[in-house]
Amino acid sequence: MNQRQKNLIDKVTKGKEKEFLSEFLEHFLDKGLGSLNKSETDIFIFHLLDKFQNENGLSLSNYEWSSLLKISERKIKNLRLQVGIRYASDNEEDEFHLWLRLLELISEGYIEFDGKDKVIVTIENPYLLRFIEHQLKTLKLPTTDYGFNKERVKLKTTSLEKLLATAAEEIKLGKGNTKAEAKLKAIKWDLFKKEKKKQVFELLQRSLPSLMKNIVMPTGG
Repeated sequence: MNQRQKNLIDKVTKGKEKEFLSEFLEHFLDKGLGSLNKSETDIFIFHLLDKFQNENGLSLSNYEWSSLLKISERKIKNLRLQVGIRYASDNEEDEFHLWLRLLELISEGYIEFDGKDKVIVTIENPYLLRFIEHQLKTLKLPTTDYGFNKERVKLKTTSLEKLLATAAEEIKLGKGNTKAEAKLKAIKWDLFKKEKKKQVFELLQRSLPSLMKNIVMPTGG
């Protein structure tokens, strides 16, 4: 492990080293030493790393995970999907966190507009993408449109608006959900140029009117 990898692992597990070891040993020894195969062990280790990086306020990209763990980004995506299905799906607040992550992607600038009626959202996590695709089908909206890069998801702007409106209803945005509201109120407007700021603000204003009335559209760019 080089120094860069060590520094990143230290950030991911900072303050969680004993908890990491305890959870790993409990899981690994639960059915007897050696009962878990390599694939199951890899998935659980990645689950712990992902869990603690989130708790430490990090959000590593697939590229960063790939460089850290020395495996391909394709394998990282598969790990993220398996971790979501096996562990996150057991959490009663799983859907809340998935809706929240969609809001975070927009507030963190992973959105761009393609013409008048299309929008592209960059979604690296296949577990989140799986959830979004399910919601589109449930709402009877057009499915996602992929180009060469499967992480760049193209939607009709109206479809994204309906997804955001559903998110607002599901997690009670504008009705006291301070955690979710804080994410949107802290939108990183500096990531957008002037015209993009206007487009994002108007999109959110149409989707989340009860919340956005309290947010002033920033100027400049």
